[in-house]
Amino acid sequence: MRDPKPLGSATLLGRHHHEIGALASTAEGPAAVTLSRGGAAKTYGHTEPNEDAVYFARGRGGWLLAVADGHHGSTGSEAVIDHIASALVPDWTGASPLGFDPSTWKECSLDVLHDCGRAVLRRAAENGVAPAPTTLSLALIRPQESALGWISMGDSHVFCASPDSVEELGWPSLERKDRHFLGYEAASREGMRDRSLAGYRELGENCALLLATDGLSEPNIGVEHPAQAVTDALAESARCPAETRALVLAKALSAIAMAAQVEHRAGDNIGCAVLDLRGERAD
Repeated sequence: MRDPKPLGSATLLGRHHHEIGALASTAEGPAAVTLSRGGAAKTYGHTEPNEDAVYFARGRGGWLLAVADGHHGSTGSEAVIDHIASALVPDWTGASPLGFDPSTWKECSLDVLHDCGRAVLRRAAENGVAPAPTTLSLALIRPQESALGWISMGDSHVFCASPDSVEELGWPSLERKDRHFLGYEAASREGMRDRSLAGYRELGENCALLLATDGLSEPNIGVEHPAQAVTDALAESARCPAETRALVLAKALSAIAMAAQVEHRAGDNIGCAVLDLRGERAD
């Protein structure tokens, strides 16, 4: 069943958050998002102080998380989040089973990425500015179906935490130097097959999903071992009451990234979206 509106959602956009060292946050139940300009000033060329965007939505069938890291402006990351909220969330978080398997999810991911790229281009044309290519990391969690799906383009992270380990599922897991972005006129659906990563599997005993933009791990800016940062944030938040655990988890991971930026005297935007299922399953 398609739900016209999510039961709950939250969006944080970089253009609203320009103060170095400040951290915006919001949460609902087991989901939370955080966003910061960073712990220090950027030392590389950039168009806007904060070009990231983060999002979560809850429906009767599950949760969707997304983080986007814009380049050359914030319009690209905003356009992608807006497209996800309007075009994907009503079906993907609705009550009706989706029926994905790993093969059909991969093919669907190519449609999603291509449509998101076109959304970036449309937004630039509407605003009369040059396109602002963006990364995207997205996770869909359907607890009643014990299903986890993810889509990754660019160097933003998707971490999946079980009681015993933290696994990187996104593009950085390939340990390749190349990275690709949404929002180029020449990009084709099929061309995204080897430039993105998508997976679909049982949710199993996984206890948390954490998405983060590359302000967490950018060399000489963020942390050297991002999976360890996730482990540390999980440990810090484990002591908190269940009703605040997701928010503390997202804040803790952001704080670790920002502290590394202060130490390096070089900053980057850091956005996080988390779903904390420790001790429960989302409705």
